[in-house]
This record gives sequence, structure tokens and C-alpha cells, in this order.
Amino acid sequence: MKTGAAAELAETYARSLLEAAQEARAVDAVAADLEVVAALLTQEPELGAFLASPYVGESAKRTLLHEALAGKLHPLTLQFLQVTIAHERGALLPVILDRYRRLSRAYEGYETVKVTVAQSLSPEQTEKLSRDLAAAMRAKIDLEVQVEPAILGGVIIRHGDRMLDNSLRGRLVRAVDQIANPERRNQGIRR
Repeated sequence: MKTGAAAELAETYARSLLEAAQEARAVDAVAADLEVVAALLTQEPELGAFLASPYVGESAKRTLLHEALAGKLHPLTLQFLQVTIAHERGALLPVILDRYRRLSRAYEGYETVKVTVAQSLSPEQTEKLSRDLAAAMRAKIDLEVQVEPAILGGVIIRHGDRMLDNSLRGRLVRAVDQIANPERRNQGIRR
């Protein structure tokens, strides 16, 4: 399955689960369950491979899920996992779980802000940046920090379809562009 089609399908599954969770008033419970499942898939890659394998029968997958997770997850979460397996979408579980997290956070009023920095931030720096951005945006935010040494320094902030590039690399590129293109020279470089 192509990546775009897989992402679209994962989005459909995640939206369906969110709608069912809203009806059951279990959005938070399902989100917490899915965090547990995501952690389990990360810690036990063999489990993910087992659930995604076309060579393992549906009944074996359903039995494993039921024995391992029944009584530990909200019934809706377990039912969703069973349906996902029944439709041979086990390979999409990590993407579906991520999509659900994003959708449920948006439902709760959170906005995702992606920040790219040149070096890792300490937990204190991350918390301060999150607080400052939330205050500036007057919104609840989920901050996603990505480290990309190639930006050299500074920060790139992405929110929705907007981007603020205050990286050292970005500033250098703009400076070179203004020097190389005299018609743009007066758009930011003072003499």
C-alpha cells in the first residue's frame, strides 16, 4: 500500500475511533489505552510484526490481543484493536495510534506546534518554550521538538500552514539572497 493511501486509511480509522469514543464518553480513556499499546509496540517489536504479518491468522492475533489486554483496556479500545486486526490493518496500528492522539488532542482544544532546533533542549527549556508559545498564541499547545543540526542555531516554528524561520541558516540564506539579488536589497538589509 502506498504511503499516502496508508496515511489516509489510518486517518479514517482514527476518526472512526474518536467518534465512537466521543459517543461512549471515553476519549481520554481510549487515548490513555492507545498510549499503552503504542509503548507496548515500541518495547516489543515482535508484537507489531506478529499483528502485521499476513502469515498469521486472524484468530491467533485476536486470541493474543484478548489474552494480553482484556480487562486492562477500555472495552472500546479492545474492540477497535480486534476490528483493525479483522480488517488486516495491523501494520497500520502505529500510524493509527499517532493519528488518534493528534485528533483527540485537537478535540480537547490543543494545537500542535512543531519546533526545530539545532541542539537538544533540556526539559526545563522545552517547558519554558512550550509555556511561552502557549502564552503568545493564547492557546493550549502540544509542542513537538525536532533536532536538526543543519539549521546551525536559532529556531524554526511551524503551526498549521505557517512557518517562522528564525534559524541561523535561514538568516544566512536570506542575507546571501539579498546580496545576490540587488532588486531585493532594500527589503531587509539596512545600509
